Amino acid sequence: MNVAIIGAGPSGLACALELERHGIAPVIFEQRHRPGDLFDHCAAVLELFTRPNDPLADLKKNYSIELRPINGIRTIVMKSPQKEVNVKGKLGYFFMRGGDPNSVETQLYNKLKTRVSTNTKVHYTDLHRDYDYVVVASGGRETSRTEGIWSTVFSSNMIGGTVIGRFDLTRLLMWMDTRYSKNAYAYLAPMEKKRAFLGLVVPESTVEEARERWKNFWMLESHPYEQVNEIIVEHKAGFVYPHQVGNLLFVGISGGFQEPFLGFGLISALKSGVLAGRAIATGRRYEDLLVQLKEDMKHSLILREMFNSVDNKALDNIMMTLKIPGIKPLIYNTNIDFIRIGTSAAAHIKKVLTNLRKG
Repeated sequence: MNVAIIGAGPSGLACALELERHGIAPVIFEQRHRPGDLFDHCAAVLELFTRPNDPLADLKKNYSIELRPINGIRTIVMKSPQKEVNVKGKLGYFFMRGGDPNSVETQLYNKLKTRVSTNTKVHYTDLHRDYDYVVVASGGRETSRTEGIWSTVFSSNMIGGTVIGRFDLTRLLMWMDTRYSKNAYAYLAPMEKKRAFLGLVVPESTVEEARERWKNFWMLESHPYEQVNEIIVEHKAGFVYPHQVGNLLFVGISGGFQEPFLGFGLISALKSGVLAGRAIATGRRYEDLLVQLKEDMKHSLILREMFNSVDNKALDNIMMTLKIPGIKPLIYNTNIDFIRIGTSAAAHIKKVLTNLRKG
């Protein structure tokens, strides 16, 4: 069986590893000089969004993907304009991204037997006639849009960079303030004791606006860090259906597997890649294998819709709610899937209210 994979990011590499486990050696094309993102940064994976499963255990057991985080997250500090909440516990993991020796991409690449053809730009229309299957893992929406299966649900610019300072390797910092982040957030994730990634997500913005809000973020929060570079990346979370068109299978961001609430996408990208490889190798229907991932994306979209109209007063009130005795540990230090429960309830209430208005 001849299989081509366009893109050597997490989803493409995960797909290749799954194919290899079934005795299939894919051909992997990567337009850049190495697998993964062009810049090093740190990604957070929060257990709050993967319950009731530990994300690492779930990847290993159900997807045969074994990864080493650079650290566990033991503290999350959340700041709104007037309030601050500290949460402690076993909260998730930090992963390196990019070309670092400890990055997710490097870890996956080192497990591969198949060679990656780097510095090779290909177009899917040139491949689909020559291969039994083509997996689109290009990390963008261009092919999905061309095929008419993409609908944008959340657009943003992420601006940030590496900063120098002194950091707790187990602490994630998050800021929410509409004066600079609109209805999104900023975050700091440590890579080393003296190096971290500081980023700001600005929804529905131009590059110029993102830069202006980045300046406001530094001014209003009085950061003590030294910034050593600047990164600006456009992110578009989208709804994709179907996820297979003929012999084309869409994974990762190309398949709409970047959740629209916080913009996280690592775990879903890995899972979608594995499931595409599994569908190809076993003959199972790809869409059927994606049921849980699609359900996760739906709940994330409901959360995003809930936060689209939140103002600073509401953010302060959310923080105050988390300070109520018993609420914080109940949400963060249990295996209860509050995201699914809360978004299901919100969706039901919205449906009822809509029906009442129509009636």
